[in-house]
Amino acid sequence: MKSKMKISWPGFKILDRYILSKFLGTYIFAIAMITVILVIFDYAERVDDFTATKAPMSAIIFDYYINFVPDFINQFSGLFTFIAVIFFTSKMAYQTEIVAMLSGGMSFRRLMWPYFLGAFAIMALSLSLNLWVIPASQVKCEEFRREYIPKKKNEQYDRHIYRQVRPGEFFYVRGYNRSNTASYIVLERYEGTRIAESLEASNVKVNPVSGR
Repeated sequence: MKSKMKISWPGFKILDRYILSKFLGTYIFAIAMITVILVIFDYAERVDDFTATKAPMSAIIFDYYINFVPDFINQFSGLFTFIAVIFFTSKMAYQTEIVAMLSGGMSFRRLMWPYFLGAFAIMALSLSLNLWVIPASQVKCEEFRREYIPKKKNEQYDRHIYRQVRPGEFFYVRGYNRSNTASYIVLERYEGTRIAESLEASNVKVNPVSGR
């Protein structure tokens, strides 16, 4: 007769609750602290723009920063999971709690069970942020930026422009900025599939008088 292998789940005991609370508590604390620091620095950088555009404080908090935080949490979730595990595990080892667990007959595999539960909870959080929260929050963030955060004058735009000037002639610009300066342009004329003429320049500036 064939014996069936039974899969026994460790369950959720007081020790699991203790380790899991330390895991998730340290993770939430680390994320909260770095989020507060990031919001403070971002506000200090943008306070002049908020003042110039007269952005209401309610819109700054609820339309911008509340929707700005989920994307940041998702980007750095893996890093702070690693930091949280290292921090609270080393603290438990320093207080000889892990030695007491192993001396009591607990195996390393059993010790990893609350870690797995914590990682699963963080994975579920990250998945929810990716699929539902961040797509909706980024729309509100972008609407706020367009209304209350003006673009910088030296901001570059229109990168890698390809245009056909006339039949057989093609024009390429690597970058163009608001100071009417283009970086690396190429003007090529083709005869069939062969390049007949090619004009290259590393930098080009628009003549303010003629506009050419």
